[in-house]
Amino acid sequence: MHGSPAMLLLGLLLLTVLASACLLRDKWRCRSFHLPPLAPGFLHLLQPDLPIYLLGLTQKLGPVYRLRLGLQDVVVLNSKRTIEEAMIRRWVDFAGRPQIPSYKLVSQDHQDLSLGDYSLLWKAHKKLTRSALLLGIRNSMEPLVEQLTQEFCEEDALVHAFHDCVQDLMKTWEHWSVQILDIVPFLRFFPNPGLWRLKQALEKRDRIVEKQLRQHKDSMVAGQWRDMTDYMLQGVGKPRAEKGHGQLLEGHVHMSVVDLFIGGTETTATTLSWAVAFLLHHPEIQQRLQEELDRELGPGASGSQVPFKDPARLPLLTATIAEVLRLRPVVPLALPHRTTRHSSILGFDIPEGMVVIPNLQGAHLDENVWERPHEFWPDRFLVPGASPRVLAFGCGARVCLGEPLARLELFVVLARLLHTFTLRPPAGPLPSLQPRSHCGVNLTMQPFQVRLQPRRAGALGLDQHQ
Repeated sequence: MHGSPAMLLLGLLLLTVLASACLLRDKWRCRSFHLPPLAPGFLHLLQPDLPIYLLGLTQKLGPVYRLRLGLQDVVVLNSKRTIEEAMIRRWVDFAGRPQIPSYKLVSQDHQDLSLGDYSLLWKAHKKLTRSALLLGIRNSMEPLVEQLTQEFCEEDALVHAFHDCVQDLMKTWEHWSVQILDIVPFLRFFPNPGLWRLKQALEKRDRIVEKQLRQHKDSMVAGQWRDMTDYMLQGVGKPRAEKGHGQLLEGHVHMSVVDLFIGGTETTATTLSWAVAFLLHHPEIQQRLQEELDRELGPGASGSQVPFKDPARLPLLTATIAEVLRLRPVVPLALPHRTTRHSSILGFDIPEGMVVIPNLQGAHLDENVWERPHEFWPDRFLVPGASPRVLAFGCGARVCLGEPLARLELFVVLARLLHTFTLRPPAGPLPSLQPRSHCGVNLTMQPFQVRLQPRRAGALGLDQHQ
């Protein structure tokens, strides 16, 4: 563990004193509200498997309750019903983001879609990025993903460098020495090696993105766009019909590139790792998937295109991806929301400015909604309308914009992988299906190895480290 133990001890001591003071203050301020019940304690973040722990609290407190995360009083939503009531039916009330120190640092002073607060400027930024993404998927992304998948042994230096940078950034951002600054902000005035490492990782990330933006601007032709970045760069600086929301700047494009890259690489890589692990535990499902792929693509048709635009042709593959996303949503607690005005959920008052956490993984394991919720059972999705919608990418105004790209990549890569290879476990135990025990944003898994056995002559056999 990096950082100073003395700083952690000081932080916990100050946290105890300040939490008591904040609790008394909040009780006085909210005395007239009918608030959700409050879970005892304020060190919930130390739980090793936080989403499952939060789901367990529903046994005594119900699907909506409050708890203290450090100095912050937050509301947790643990069921599909409450999450959709907040994020879809009352989406304007719950569309905000808490403005905490690490968000401001990581998002270039809130010019980010994922971390930026709700505003008219944020809506314009979202509209531009979504249009660019849909254009890219329609015109170029599917054949590009197909090509990259068939040549997955080759490495692109830029993608590799950015991927390593993002990995380092996420690991540093999720470290306790940085996370504690969001709980006790004034600790940022103390020496903090973790904060210094985060700033270094952000500088490296921004240098890579800025270089790409410069290259696009130097070769761009007005009125034409080769890719999503061209489209977004030509969309900034223009006067908008809506008044009072400010101006979209190049910094917004910068952060859109970061968001889409993380959503299109980290989400996909993590979900694919979980899919491989589950299939190693369930070889009978892998065999059925390969039989389905052989029927649709042909047993030797290595060059045939995966029918992403017609997923009904591969129903078991679609169901398997949905089941992996249900059991292991990459961001199991989503990103925290903030109420933009006073609202309510299940009859409880939710005051303006309240931080709200949707427990997506908890909602996916709700026994009142899902049959055999803890079991890996893709067939649950093969009967139309029999299973609820999976919320792995969130829902409502804050749904992950990279969802279409992530689903495209998952479908194409997993189809090509299973059509070409059979996944075999190496000697020894099967990979663990338990997530790493930490309180980070992403639901990452423990490293494991898989043997790729070629299904046909000429395929390349590799031992891959996940």
